[in-house]
Amino acid sequence: MRKFVFCFLSVLMIFVFTCSLSYAANPSGLVTIGEDELEEDEVELKIGDKAPDFSLPNLNTDKMEGLKDYLGKPTILFFIQSACYSCLQEAKAFQEMKDRYKEKINIVAVGVDLLGKPMLVTWASHNNITYPVLLDPIFSVPEKYGFSYTPSSVIIDKDGKIAFIHAGFRPDDVKYFEDKIKELLK
Repeated sequence: MRKFVFCFLSVLMIFVFTCSLSYAANPSGLVTIGEDELEEDEVELKIGDKAPDFSLPNLNTDKMEGLKDYLGKPTILFFIQSACYSCLQEAKAFQEMKDRYKEKINIVAVGVDLLGKPMLVTWASHNNITYPVLLDPIFSVPEKYGFSYTPSSVIIDKDGKIAFIHAGFRPDDVKYFEDKIKELLK
């Protein structure tokens, strides 16, 4: 029991420290996942661009999955960290959206968590996340999409084209995602 309490308190201290640093540097709730400085070859995807493919392990199955596995219906792809409160808000909002739209849409989270698989598995389970969570601790996929902060999101249409790009998350943002999903389902 003492070992569990010690582990829990250690994780809690890391979470609080990370959140306080993140908020001080980025008061909008965005958490840096890559370099702060813009690089000359930085990716800037635009609406209508082909979404970059990727291959990452699914946290639940360890099976490698990529964008091609989700083509054929609108897909919300978003990048999270377990210690990011805005990411948690977004993940829960997307779970509610998935519960409403069921098999009409895909929702896929990419965990760019340095604490790795055990932390993300616990995070997803504790928060009742039922959509796929893929593991990317080296930030390769957000880099392909031009993101350096979490939460960051894209909606990809059924043909694999970028339909919506969004950085950050506030509860009112759900409306923008829902409006775009409804448009793509017409």
